[in-house]
Amino acid sequence: MPELPEVEIIRRGLEEKIVGLEIKNIEVIRPKTFQGDRKNLWGKKVLNVWRRAKMLGIDLTSDLTLLFHLKMTGQLIFEKGKEKIIGGHPTEDMLGPMPNKSTVVIFSFDDGSHLYFNDQRQFGWVKVIPTSRIEAEEKKLLGELGPEPLEKDFTWQVLKDNILKRKKTPIKVALMDQSLIAGIGNIYASESLFLARVDPRRLVNTITDGEFKKLHQGIVESLQTSLKHGGSTLSNFVDAEGKKGYFLNFANVYGKEGQACRGCPDKVVKITQAGRGTYFCPFCQK
Repeated sequence: MPELPEVEIIRRGLEEKIVGLEIKNIEVIRPKTFQGDRKNLWGKKVLNVWRRAKMLGIDLTSDLTLLFHLKMTGQLIFEKGKEKIIGGHPTEDMLGPMPNKSTVVIFSFDDGSHLYFNDQRQFGWVKVIPTSRIEAEEKKLLGELGPEPLEKDFTWQVLKDNILKRKKTPIKVALMDQSLIAGIGNIYASESLFLARVDPRRLVNTITDGEFKKLHQGIVESLQTSLKHGGSTLSNFVDAEGKKGYFLNFANVYGKEGQACRGCPDKVVKITQAGRGTYFCPFCQK
């Protein structure tokens, strides 16, 4: 599933390309994916592109918003001539001609460009919602989400106060709880804990204030590093400038089982927590 940096990079790329454009047509190939009357969107202009956790919103004129959730295999691909912005679950065919067999909705704009919503497993969706009701809709769809880790008001104290709601939970599992912090997935939970030198198996109630401060720094640093390097989907992710995502080349532990740790002579190990792979260095992360 695309994590916070990948969805944020998609948002930035689309904001640069589609704000001010007018929707000329919407072709719905898979009706269950699109919820709402597409005819209400014809002639509407794009005002804004925003993100909340791993959801993406496109605000339009006439108090309308397109709300996307990419789920496990969703992709958004913008095309104008030879220009292409690709984001989401990586597949080989996302680099090829559009539309393809995974395309479920096609948005056409007045400058001749297109936005393709692809979804192999068809768990994702796009909904037409009044912009004035978007906050209530977010709560209904996502529940009570925790704070956004890249916002200015996300301090180490906010992190501590939220994480301590799961005192008997392993710290890595707690970091991935979207009700505590929005948008942190498996990759960035592992990376943040390495930067903080905290063992992912430790229970939340054993983490000291000093470690919470380091963990806060690790969360922000790992997310910002990923944004800088274009996300984590190495094989196919392409940002607004046509650059592929290479964050995993800069990752410290994620996906590096058996490799030498960057902080000591020991090797990175992999364990399973809550059904997900966790990567860490037993020597560096106490």
